[in-house]
Amino acid sequence: MALNQHWMEKRCHPPNRKSCRTPAQWSICLLHFNELPFRHIFQHIDGQTAGPKSFIGPIGKQLTCCEKLPVVDYEPIDCSIPDIDRNLLSKDQQYLLDISEAITLGNCPEDLANRDPGPLFHSRWLTAAKRVLRLYISSSDPSGNLK
Repeated sequence: MALNQHWMEKRCHPPNRKSCRTPAQWSICLLHFNELPFRHIFQHIDGQTAGPKSFIGPIGKQLTCCEKLPVVDYEPIDCSIPDIDRNLLSKDQQYLLDISEAITLGNCPEDLANRDPGPLFHSRWLTAAKRVLRLYISSSDPSGNLK
């Protein structure tokens, strides 16, 4: 169900079905909508979740400690990353952009290798995506699913 925020107040109010005279709808937040494709692809490749912070697949099990793994020589992945103004991005998004660029170049700067990708929670799929990329640069011979 969508929530409406009154302009004079800082709290949200659920819409009143009787005042709308239309069936109530569920409006998905676009920020969550962006995460759904990654979430479903990852679960298809690696398996379902096994709790709020854990996975059952081999890739997911390694995500909890991937930031402690050393960066190794890895195979670059060719892709085009659009030019984006970094100032418009959150810190999480900046990390994702930086590590994506490092993977396309085949070289990870030391400051990026030492940066923490953030805690792993299933509700934060951007962090899970960052951790998958961090795991990739720590794998000299990644599995087919990690590639």
